[in-house]
Amino acid sequence: MWQAPKNVYDMVRVGLAELAVKVQPHGKIGNYLYEYLINHNMKNGHRPEWPKGEIWVLGDSPAVSLLLDDQAFDYDWVEAPEIAPDMSYLPKPGNRKIRVYRSVDSRFILEDFYAKLTLFARTEKA
Repeated sequence: MWQAPKNVYDMVRVGLAELAVKVQPHGKIGNYLYEYLINHNMKNGHRPEWPKGEIWVLGDSPAVSLLLDDQAFDYDWVEAPEIAPDMSYLPKPGNRKIRVYRSVDSRFILEDFYAKLTLFARTEKA
């Protein structure tokens, strides 16, 4: 089992200007993704826990990144914890080992996404 903790998810940050340049111009799907994100942000911006400013954390990107490349350079093997009813972790000495990532290569997953979006938009025009 592999785990990407929340701090690892938070590493895949992107600016709204970057999305405007690298996503929106790339066909119908690029425009849809950009507009959806902007509209979603506007609908939820009143919530105190919602990110403010021009930075966005892109959801499940670390999991996708690890599926494309296991990035076997920045993780620890730890004993799998038990999960308590309140969802906290309880140590379980001797339990099987799991891979817990310390980081992912955020540029890898973002640039791979941008490239695939660009290639798809080219075929959309053909």
